Formats: sequence, C-alpha cells, structure tokens
Amino acid sequence: MTAASDPDAPAPNEDAVGALFKSAVSLHQAGQPLEAEHIYRRILAANPSHAGALHLLGLIAFQFGHRKEALDLIGRAIQSDGGQAVYHANLGKLLRGDGRIEEAVAVFQTATALAPDDRGTRWNLGEGLLQLGRFQELAEAFQPIVQRDQDDADAHTLLGAALLKLERPEEALAAFQATVRLTPEHGPAHANIASALDRLNRLEACLAANDEAIRHAPDYAPAHVGRGVGLHALGRYQEAVAAYERAIALDPANGSARVGLAGVRLRLGDWINAWPDFERRWDAVEMPEAFTQPQWRGEDLAGSTILLHAEQGAGDTIQFCRYAPLVAGRGARVLLRAPRRIIRLLSALEGVDQWVAEGDPLPPYDYHCPLMSLPGVFATTLQTVPAKLAYLKPEPEQVRRWSERIGDDGFRIGIAWQGDPNSPSERGRSVPVAAFAPLAAVPGVRLISLQKGPGTEQLGSLPAGMEVQALGEDFDSGPDAFVDTAAVMANLDLVVTVDTSAGALAGALGRPVWIALQRVPHWIWTTTGETSPWYPSVRLFRQTERGDWEGLFQRIAEALKVRLAANHPGS
Repeated sequence: MTAASDPDAPAPNEDAVGALFKSAVSLHQAGQPLEAEHIYRRILAANPSHAGALHLLGLIAFQFGHRKEALDLIGRAIQSDGGQAVYHANLGKLLRGDGRIEEAVAVFQTATALAPDDRGTRWNLGEGLLQLGRFQELAEAFQPIVQRDQDDADAHTLLGAALLKLERPEEALAAFQATVRLTPEHGPAHANIASALDRLNRLEACLAANDEAIRHAPDYAPAHVGRGVGLHALGRYQEAVAAYERAIALDPANGSARVGLAGVRLRLGDWINAWPDFERRWDAVEMPEAFTQPQWRGEDLAGSTILLHAEQGAGDTIQFCRYAPLVAGRGARVLLRAPRRIIRLLSALEGVDQWVAEGDPLPPYDYHCPLMSLPGVFATTLQTVPAKLAYLKPEPEQVRRWSERIGDDGFRIGIAWQGDPNSPSERGRSVPVAAFAPLAAVPGVRLISLQKGPGTEQLGSLPAGMEVQALGEDFDSGPDAFVDTAAVMANLDLVVTVDTSAGALAGALGRPVWIALQRVPHWIWTTTGETSPWYPSVRLFRQTERGDWEGLFQRIAEALKVRLAANHPGS
C-alpha cells in the first residue's frame, strides 16, 4: 500500500471515530482507496482494535497486492469482532487464493454458520469441499440448504456435483435438473445434466443435453467435450473428432478434449497422431506420485537406470509390460514397479532387472516412465506392435497341479464374464454368466469358471441345464493374483471372456482366446476385424448393436460348433 497515516495528525477522540469511519467507507466505495486508507489508519491510531477499519484496510491491502498484510489485518478484525460473517468470508477468499484450501473451508464454515442465507459464502464453502474431495460432507451440508432455499441454483449445482462424485447419478441428475429449471438459458447447467446422463449410460439423452448446452453457450468448451464423449460412446467417431477439435479450438489447454481426441484416434488406428495427446491423461488423473527424476521420452538410455511403473488396472499392466524388453534393448537397466499381487505372475518377463512392489521404497533411477506411455515413446503403429506370441509363462509345477484337478475330458473352455466393478472401464463390458448358456449347450463342451470375486455369486443361480465348473475356494486364493489362472489356462482348449484382464492374460500366455466386445470397445481392439495386432492368439467377436449380448453369444456358439467340427471331422 502507498498511503500512510500522518504522524503529526491528532488522533481522533472516541466520539469522532464513527463519523470518520463513515467518511472513509464513502471514499472507499467511491473508488478512492488511498484516501480511505489514510482515515482507516487514523482510526486505528485511536482505536487499534476497531474491527471495521481493520477489515476494510485489509481489503485495500489485498487490492494493492499485499496479501500477507491483508491476511493479518482481517485476522485481527476477526479477533476483535468474530461475529461478522463478512470478515470470515473475505478471510476465506484470501486463504483459498493462497492455496490454503483446508483453512479456507474451515473459515467459510464459520461464515456460513453466522450467515446461513448468504448464497455467495455457501458457494465458496461448497467449492472448497468439492476441491478437497469431501463429497459426502458437501452432500450432507447442501441437502438441507436446497430444501430450505429451493430457488438457489448454485446450491443445486454443488449438490449435484457431490452426488455425481459419490456415484449417485440419479440424484445428481435431479439436482442438475433443478438448476436448469431455475436457469434454463445457462449452458453449463445443461452440460451438468449431460454428465449425469452419461454416467447413467443414457447416451442419446446425454448428447441432446450437450447440444442444448451448446445452443445456449456456443463457446463453452466443456459442452463440446461432453458432446465428443457421447458421440464417441455411440460409435460416431468422425463426429466425435469434430466435437473434440472444436473444444480444442475454443480452449487449446483443455486436457479432457485432447485425451478424448486421442481415444478416438487410437480406436481408429491413427496411433501416431494420437500418442502426444494421450499423454494429457495426467491432466485428469493424478500420477501416483511425484517422481524425482524426469520422465523418459526417448533419450539415450545407455548406462542409465529406468523405472517403469504400472498406472491402471492389472489388464493394462499385463498388456503393456511387453515393452520392457524393448527398453532393455536401449541399453538401460530396467526396474519395473507393479502391484505386489501380480509381480509373481510377471516375473518371467524378459528385460526386467529388478521388480519393485508398489509401496516399497524406490531404488535409485535416472528416468521413469508409465507403462502406457511406452507405445508412444516407441512410435508404435498397427504394423509395429511388439506382438510376441507368448511373453508371459505359467509356472510348470502349477500347470501340473491344475492338470490333475481339471482332467482332460471334454472341450475345456475357461470363461470370465465380469471385470472390476470399480474400474472406469467397466461400463457396458460385462455380462451375466447366463450369457454363456449357448456355449454350454454345445455338445462336448465343459465350461470352467475363471471368475474371481464379484460375479462368482451368479454361479449359484444358473439357468436350467447350464453347468459351469468352479475351481474351488483355493483358486488364486493366495497373495499372488493370476498365478493359478495362468496355470489353469495352460490346461484349457480355449478361453472365452468379455474384455477383462483374463483376456489380456490369455493373450500374453499365447493361449487361444475369444473375446466378446461391446459395440465401442477399449481402444486396443480398434473398431473392426477379428484379429488383434497385440495378441496373435486372440479372436475378436464384436457387437453389431449396442447392448446385444444375446446375438453376440449366439454367434460365438456357432463359431464354436465350427471349431469343434474341424477338430473332429465326420463326427
């Protein structure tokens, strides 16, 4: 601040303070902060605990960029008179601006308690709770607010955001719809409705809501991103590309738009143009930790140590660990960090010098690289995928043990029907075990469950005439995941699965595997064809209509009959 009090000016007596304060406020409101500051300081010379002068002097300090002084002055105002909600509200804004979100939220809570009907303070509180990830607390705080003040559009918006984060999309949709009723021409409100509809897998309605958002706010980039998401999920790929490109034109730094565009390009096989934007996935998902050394982007590795690390589910780790031998071929010492439970399964992988379990201290290294960034570093195309037939191996002793238990009668098919229900990729890819009934009806076939955890309860209520052999409570029951699964697969004639880690594992082992894919599958399977550039032993079966699993499994059953007839001609 530039103004200062005059040391020679007489201090006002107590009777004059009120008049001085009123005149200072008038100057302040008239856009004359330096003149107001001079009077505030005269007041404080006479009365150092004058809360109003401290508070408003703090706002002037903030106006001129003196944040530390502003915090001190407003803090002193609260010490002098802690019952003024506006003091707490402004202190909270300053704390939030300094990135001190936890402290800001606590102050906003006090301000809200003092002035429960102040919508601005409620909004600041809600935003802070949302930013901190305190979604349940936000929902519980704002449920009574929207009941008491039903025309507060911002409160409905914050409640909807919390409910969506809590995986309560139906309730979130209702909250967002209340916002739209109050602000029907507000584009972002329609985009929020689209987000809830997307979570509910109501894709056509989601697309319509984003279109409505764009109609009201043509330059609102998130609505164009949402439109791209909806079009992408509906398999309207070129339209999705256009939507994402429009979002990027409006907001070049929008990571969600760039990752969405990368996803479409990857599905379409345009990998070279997709890899750079694929790296923007870290805009939306925080890297597991702050690595001390730089990320490898293709630099010379001769004589260096590189830490490769898993970033998503087991299936993705199994899929992309294949790059470790290529990294080793660049002359590096390779460390690979993965979830402890799958290290034993991966331990036969070539090119890895040392395994590191997640949570254990990291050895010294020169570079790090997420596994899913490696295809981009190696400029992988459909023609250059490192597609070795089998880059993982089951343990021979386990293979023998399971061979004795499974036996060799019938045509043995291992099946898996459900992925991790908590995975963001789960939507639309899983089926009930009953979907495999057409395969069970093929003469000579034995279905053997490879399912673990969620989904296994369905084995107790199979359709009449359908049999699926369970492998017992000890199947992969230890701390090491998939070790038994790999050994069982070595004793099967075929694996048939939806797009789960079982499919990735069977492919990595070089075992024959048929994968049933939803209409818009994971990008690694692209959009057409029965074969995969990643796994020579995989055959792909694709939905022709979204959600039509019945027709798809009928086609798989017909293909199975052809396969068996080829094995036993003339039978």
